[in-house]
Amino acid sequence: MVDDLARTLHRRSDLLALLVAEPLAKRELEERVDASRSTIDRGIRDLEAVGLVERTNGGYAATVSGRLAAESRAAHVAELDGVDRAGPLLDLLDDGGELGREMLAGVEVERAEPPSPAAPLERLKETIRRSDRYLGMSAMDTGTGFGQFFHDQVVEEGLDLSFVFTREMAAHLESNLGDKIPPMGQAGFEMCVVDHLPFGLGVGFADDWAMAVVLVYGPSSRLAGILFNENPAAVAWATEVFDRYSARAESRPP
Repeated sequence: MVDDLARTLHRRSDLLALLVAEPLAKRELEERVDASRSTIDRGIRDLEAVGLVERTNGGYAATVSGRLAAESRAAHVAELDGVDRAGPLLDLLDDGGELGREMLAGVEVERAEPPSPAAPLERLKETIRRSDRYLGMSAMDTGTGFGQFFHDQVVEEGLDLSFVFTREMAAHLESNLGDKIPPMGQAGFEMCVVDHLPFGLGVGFADDWAMAVVLVYGPSSRLAGILFNENPAAVAWATEVFDRYSARAESRPP
């Protein structure tokens, strides 16, 4: 039965989508679908046979099962589209199992490659500038003055910033920024440390807007690209990952 349902959903998804939107008479279906009457009839029969469509007084409508099946397929297709676009970066993740599927649907991919290798970091800076609050996780130095950038955003622009670093990254940051860190702490910057992080991560928040970010590094520890996603599910997933790591991290007052 599941195989029949999946096969029918794949073959008749366009027809089902019309009936999910609103009940339609057969004549209205013929006007909207680029197919012969016999093809539409077969499609309706197939959908009825697996319980996705039912007859109404004026024609046909999606059942509750039909609506849920259509929504499930749309979500699945969106996730597969994300895998297709982000695949080369996903394959670089050492602990790819920790990357949630929530990050896939609607993902936007910025790769650090010619002709614009700096494009991912420029977009990341734009995301942070737009944020009133930013949660981050990092095990790598991007090597592009991000320490100074964060200092300026916190001290001069009032960014509410919290970070989970690996111990090595925290020591590197303290060595590079030196006496610039205490003013960041006085402005509200919070940091803590763990032994290991699966990837770089960020979550930016502002009024009526939020963005989830995953930074992916290649074998040479150079930035390979960044995934961006504004979908609420992606933001919720990224926030949960940050909360989970920060909850077991060791506080390191700036």
